Amino acid sequence: MGIISTAILLGFGNAPAWAQETARHPVIGDIPARDLLNADLLALPDRERQAWVHGASAQMVQVVAAYDPETARCVSDFFVSFGDGQEQFEEVALSYPEKRATVTMMAVSATACEIIREPD
Repeated sequence: MGIISTAILLGFGNAPAWAQETARHPVIGDIPARDLLNADLLALPDRERQAWVHGASAQMVQVVAAYDPETARCVSDFFVSFGDGQEQFEEVALSYPEKRATVTMMAVSATACEIIREPD
């Protein structure tokens, strides 16, 4: 079986349709992910919000892992494996609905993994 036929079987033949999708999200409309406020994220159904937080934390782990594997492991554990990152994120988001969700992710991660330290 060639690459082309494998791609079609796996559904990659539909990729152009995805790229042309113009449907607005029923809750957040056309807001780019980088501009989502905590209030926007909190308005999403639980599963969508959880998926966003999971994806954002996984992306953060990938970026941080190259220069600080220990912190990357901490963030991964906090949000994915052992911690209560989802709950902590939601608590902070509820307290600061007007803040950007990406900033909240960074703040919650920094606090949980002690990234921000007091100056000497």
